[in-house]
Amino acid sequence: MQQFCTVQELTTIDPVAQATVVAGWAGGRNKKIFRVVTAFKGVPESSLEDAFILVCAEEERKDLDAILAVYLNLAPAGILISGYGAALSQGLIDQAEKNHIPLFVCSKRIEEQELKFALELVVNLVQNGKITSISEHYRIRQVTNLRMDLPALLNQLAEYLQNPAILVDSVFQILAQGGTERFWPADELGELVKSARLKIIQHKKNDLMLEKVYQQVIIFNNQNIIVSVKLLLWGNQLLGYLLVFDVAGQLNELDLCQISEVGLSCLQVLISRKNTEEIEKKYKDHFLYDLLYNNFESENALIKRGRYWGWEFGKPHRLLIVEPDDFKQLLNKDQILEQLQSSTTAFLKQHFRHVIISEMQDQIVVIIPGNDDEDKRIKQHLKSLAKLLQNAMQEILPTVTFSVGIGKFYSSVVDLCRSYQEAKYALDLGRFIQEKGHITHFEDLGVIRLLSHVSLDQLDEYYKEHLGVIIEYDEKNNTNYLETLQIYFQQNGDLNLIAEKLFMHSNTLRYRLKKIEELLDADLQKMESRVSLSVACKIVKMRKTNQ
Repeated sequence: MQQFCTVQELTTIDPVAQATVVAGWAGGRNKKIFRVVTAFKGVPESSLEDAFILVCAEEERKDLDAILAVYLNLAPAGILISGYGAALSQGLIDQAEKNHIPLFVCSKRIEEQELKFALELVVNLVQNGKITSISEHYRIRQVTNLRMDLPALLNQLAEYLQNPAILVDSVFQILAQGGTERFWPADELGELVKSARLKIIQHKKNDLMLEKVYQQVIIFNNQNIIVSVKLLLWGNQLLGYLLVFDVAGQLNELDLCQISEVGLSCLQVLISRKNTEEIEKKYKDHFLYDLLYNNFESENALIKRGRYWGWEFGKPHRLLIVEPDDFKQLLNKDQILEQLQSSTTAFLKQHFRHVIISEMQDQIVVIIPGNDDEDKRIKQHLKSLAKLLQNAMQEILPTVTFSVGIGKFYSSVVDLCRSYQEAKYALDLGRFIQEKGHITHFEDLGVIRLLSHVSLDQLDEYYKEHLGVIIEYDEKNNTNYLETLQIYFQQNGDLNLIAEKLFMHSNTLRYRLKKIEELLDADLQKMESRVSLSVACKIVKMRKTNQ
């Protein structure tokens, strides 16, 4: 029958749970305690490798350093100094750290009998397999003291586990880290988290994994690393993840309990931050609504209000809108929008210092500061930026596609309301020109901009007049001539691209186009026919999209 426990196990209950470890914690998992011994002056006769040493500072204050030096040289399982509130000498701390001897201090006086009773109790709990459940109800004070300083909390956790820890938000942006500098340079942390993110997102989670710490194996720098993951959930809302990378030593059940405890502390901090952000967001969104719907007294008043939030509207800005495709059919709409806004914010703040991002009417509005000397290349720059943004979001939400609408650039902030409406037009009408995941600038809409102002009856009359024959032919003969004609215009008449798109031989395509010309009594080589039929095809797509 086991008659010992480890130092780590002894710290799960009082009185050791009340103490603070100041050095040597690396030996916490391995040092075995069979007995408790009170220190005294002089050199003990027997070995103390199996003993947990109690030093009463009040009784040995004059000779405390000398007594500690003697007992540290004897390599005990651990040392606790009770009734002591001053700092220990650096030499003693260094010695305990070097020899991996856990060294504790506690301002409260602790009696030897208390420690013996705690040892006996913990040994019994270990024997009966209950030490893990008991530890969930005791906080190890030196780690989970509910500090609002996340970096300090993560550093303390990393010190306790002897493994690096990283806290990320719901889209895996790093919020805090601890102990990582011992293993990886700062510029590698992004790729490390990315490796973990891919595994975590792909892994199907059950109810137990949502509550407990679970582990995944990732590959980073050609090495397999076990990652312990704690989801930080607030109701049904995911606020982030606490990640611990097992690179210095295998974690045990008590370590996983500690990760869970620290995760709760991190969650409290994130909830507090989110509540503050929600209040601030409410006022920001009210201002942005006034801005985008031209509801302000004067340009000067607008600029003044913007400066309150750190936004300089005395300079020109560019505007685009991001929206999930098929949004009405998506599940977890609120969560997807929040992740979309978070990932958009994280990505764009790498490129722009004062970018403005807000969720409005189930869309993400992005306002980017510009320069007075913007040139014609700005349109392509914004499209390229939107494509990079789409790629970044695809990694976070791989099952959802996003489209982007871009408004025209104006030099005055007063005209941002125009750019906003243009971006909305580009987003909505762009779906008539391209497929899901489109990026459309308002200037790309062409004739579609005019068609959007024509009545539905007139639009129906127009496309039926020009395409009614082949629509009826397709219905009766189970053909797809209308689709062929639409792709013909989408690919600008390039027969090779059209044949590839339709998976048919070029000769078959030529025959089909000839048949379409016969049915419509039109010549696709004539500009007038091409314009009329192209517009009719766009109207058909518009009408189907709106149904």
